[in-house]
Amino acid sequence: MSCPDCFRGAIHTHSEPTGKIEALHGIKAYVAGGSDPARSKSTIIYLPDAFSLKLVNNKILADNYASMTGCQVLIPDVVYAGGMPPAVMPKMEQLLGSSLTLSNFLSKAYTALTLLPHAIPFLIWGHPKNVYPTILKFARNVRAELPEGGKLGVAGFCWGAWPATKLCTEPAVEGGQERLIDAQFNGHPSYIIKEPHMVVDAVKAFKTPYASAVAEKDFQFNADVAAKTEAQLREALDGSNGDGENGYVYEFRIYKGATHGFCVKAREEDMQHYHAAAKQATDWFNKYLNRE
Repeated sequence: MSCPDCFRGAIHTHSEPTGKIEALHGIKAYVAGGSDPARSKSTIIYLPDAFSLKLVNNKILADNYASMTGCQVLIPDVVYAGGMPPAVMPKMEQLLGSSLTLSNFLSKAYTALTLLPHAIPFLIWGHPKNVYPTILKFARNVRAELPEGGKLGVAGFCWGAWPATKLCTEPAVEGGQERLIDAQFNGHPSYIIKEPHMVVDAVKAFKTPYASAVAEKDFQFNADVAAKTEAQLREALDGSNGDGENGYVYEFRIYKGATHGFCVKAREEDMQHYHAAAKQATDWFNKYLNRE
């Protein structure tokens, strides 16, 4: 499930990517950090929004995570068609940024027509479930190559939150007892709103620490949905409130006034939420990936 805000936002210019593109386990991936194993032996798989590697913001954020945690951060190129072109973003702003009037009707209609060749195929074929087997195989291969003492985290944004959540239910090897994911973080998740049981399963299956950055005004997973999800978790986990009781750890942090996409595509006026969510994520990964 995608909403208009999935395809809106700002293209960031506050930094330049410092990572590199490599072929990993048969998949093109952006690789950030990981050059100092004395600092961290762990890896974070970053599952991006619908724009994937075509949007520089994802690379910049991966670099930030690598810098703040010392972990290697990998963005596999798994989104349908390599991701939506960033040129869609200003068109969506033009289409939705102002009210429809007689004077702008024709220009908005034309803009809508130019968006259809990108939007329709993605809405039909772009669901992450279609590439989930590829993502699972990639994650297991990455896990298998971790050095002794290394852990595996996953971060998912918008599109990427669905597979990030589902990976928490998987064993490290098929049929095994060891968990695949040691810590999960997602921001402004899409799709899982239609499958709320996914979050319960993600926390319950292997007691994977699970965190989410929630936009108060999200069209999808907003503050109200987060509250309902927490209630479902407490019911399913015998009253555990996510603070470690019975081994269950989860956190839903609400960002007041934030809208969908703020973790990755924040506009200038929303950058305080962008930085706060990045700190939430890196604190989470430092706690569960870099400490004994």
